Amino acid sequence: MLARGMLLVCMGAMVMGFIGCAPTIVSMDAGVYQHGTLYAAAGKDLDSVYAATLQAMDKLQLQVIDKAKDVFGAKVRAKSADGELVIVKMQPAVEKRTEYEIHVGAFGNEERSRRIFSEIENALGAMKGK
Repeated sequence: MLARGMLLVCMGAMVMGFIGCAPTIVSMDAGVYQHGTLYAAAGKDLDSVYAATLQAMDKLQLQVIDKAKDVFGAKVRAKSADGELVIVKMQPAVEKRTEYEIHVGAFGNEERSRRIFSEIENALGAMKGK
């Protein structure tokens, strides 16, 4: 009985360690990679980040397989040529800011996540002149 209780406590601690909380993004247009996901915030509204995400997927030649957007958030799912699933989730925050996260593959891929983040930021930067 005691061993079972200890096992449950250890498993609970492991799950909490893996799940954790999304990190607090201190500055705009910055990304933090944690537990297989890149967390970012942009100083643009949801519509702009959604459009920039679709542009980034097109530029990187990732095949968009599903996309959805409403006033509460947006999600874009794409696949790379090697079958890796890419998911970008976005949600509006205060003061026309948008928080978003990028997850690549089953366990995460930091290099690809950062490349996608960079392309989203480039697309957002190009929108500043418009």
